[in-house]
Amino acid sequence: MEPTSGPLVSVVIPTYNMEQHIAETLISVQSQTLDSWEAIVVDDCSTDSTPQIVNEFVEQDPRIRYYRLPENSNLPAVPRNYGIQQAHGKYVALLDHDDAWNPRKLQRQVQVLEADESLAMVHSHLWVRRNGRSFPGLFYLPSPRQSVATESKLKKNNVIQCSSVVIRKAVVQGLGGFDESLKLRAVEDYHLWFRVSQHHRIVFISEIHGEYRLDRAGTSARENMQNRLWEIDQSIGTDSFASQRSRLHKIVEKALSFPSALFYLAIEGRYRQRFDAPPRSW
Repeated sequence: MEPTSGPLVSVVIPTYNMEQHIAETLISVQSQTLDSWEAIVVDDCSTDSTPQIVNEFVEQDPRIRYYRLPENSNLPAVPRNYGIQQAHGKYVALLDHDDAWNPRKLQRQVQVLEADESLAMVHSHLWVRRNGRSFPGLFYLPSPRQSVATESKLKKNNVIQCSSVVIRKAVVQGLGGFDESLKLRAVEDYHLWFRVSQHHRIVFISEIHGEYRLDRAGTSARENMQNRLWEIDQSIGTDSFASQRSRLHKIVEKALSFPSALFYLAIEGRYRQRFDAPPRSW
């Protein structure tokens, strides 16, 4: 897996005023069993102690780099794209500033990508911590079959958690990165996944690879999602995103698929990682 020179994976971490969690996020990167990585932290002009915390890591670990944008963009796509531009790795791993990875996350995902050059992107599952509580994560376990990110599936639902993604740098650069339009704020990642699916293969690895914070104060919760989905339709020229299935339909589907989700992610996926068995990809 090791490249002849430079890191294999570039971890791009956009941040803004995240003094509460940014250290935990960076420690989770340093704890990876895959050694060949670099972490690129792009600060959207934080006003708290985030810069000082990150720079303490930079001083101790040369694999971590810190950049500060000249002015606040208030658009997650802007620091993400800037970080991708600075990346030296063959792959780009996306990590939000308040999420954290399990130690084997990069190793397991890169193993799948290295084994199949036709794959453009992989994603897995992050245990959902909602408003500081981990128990609700049980209800967010996805069915692997529903998580296969084909073009048709993505028109119905965003099945991809941003911090679970590893993508080939050539692919994301070839698509121009994330769309920085204000109209797509909070769905710019969903927009990118769909564009990737139109031209490339994406697979889901049925393993839990970290933790995702889902807080009411988060970006996604603040936005009018229906309007954002309509903007994706306008951008791509479809009418599918804004007319997605009802909430009741999704709840029923989730309930019916829960047994398989529990087995493949919480049981089988856990033991595959523990005994170093090949990841199951879908």
